[in-house]
Amino acid sequence: MLVSAIVCTHSLDNYPNLVEAVDSLLAQTHPETEVIIAVDGNAELHEKVSAHYAGNKAVRTALLKENVGISGARNAGIMVAKGDVIAFIDDDAIAEKGWIENLLSAYSEHDAVAVGGKILPVWLGAKPDYLPEELYWLAGVTHEGFAEERIVEVRNTFGPNMSFKREVFQKAGLFNENLGFARKGLSYIQGEEPEFALRMRRELGKGVIYNPSAIVYHKVPPSKVKVGMLLKRAFYQGYSKALLRRLKISADPEATERSYLRALLSKYIPRRLRRFYRLTELEKLLMLTACITAVGLGFLYGQVKRA
Repeated sequence: MLVSAIVCTHSLDNYPNLVEAVDSLLAQTHPETEVIIAVDGNAELHEKVSAHYAGNKAVRTALLKENVGISGARNAGIMVAKGDVIAFIDDDAIAEKGWIENLLSAYSEHDAVAVGGKILPVWLGAKPDYLPEELYWLAGVTHEGFAEERIVEVRNTFGPNMSFKREVFQKAGLFNENLGFARKGLSYIQGEEPEFALRMRRELGKGVIYNPSAIVYHKVPPSKVKVGMLLKRAFYQGYSKALLRRLKISADPEATERSYLRALLSKYIPRRLRRFYRLTELEKLLMLTACITAVGLGFLYGQVKRA
């Protein structure tokens, strides 16, 4: 089975990380893999990438004339992909050698139409003591409470580690480019992945299979985990959920978020309250409370703006 692994990229500053990401895909244990580098509006970067992998038949590139954001870049990659399965990884992530092999095993064993895996952090600076594991999703990493440590169906996995059968795009369409993160560098909307997963379920009647053995390592720079940035991303996460409700793709688009909130209130926050006398636990508890509040404010803002 041919797998197309798409890496979207935009900045020359991230070029060393991009090369490491692509090389991790070329080193996969699954031999039938093509790598597609979708360059989002940077001709100089496209020229550099093309020269670096010239002669490597397993690597192809796609250039978007202008920066349209992650969803548009993913769609450009999909349009040129030849694989039976189309997988996605970020340009600052590294795939384990068996990543694609573990994705494919879930397809064959569970009759899946979409499979994603676990994302583990690579801290490029000191690991922030104030960031609780329950909020790792704000840094693009699989958070505590996301799913059980076994193969299970979920609504969606995250962009650095997700894959779909080709037929999904044929029946459900492409990613919504109005919901993608950092469109033209101006937006922090983060709704394209859950929106697409909900649309896929509506059209095909199936969710995403989560296989925790399919592992990708995501690099997390210090700038991504500053308190202000975490609160900003949390606010836009809530705002994105309000946009999803407006689209009316599902009768209950926030079911996953409610389940997560119940787990926080019934399990994770009480557990941290019992250890609040530790300074690091108190910091994490405060950050957890602040970010969940920011999500709620973002959702309310989206609702009011919609009205």
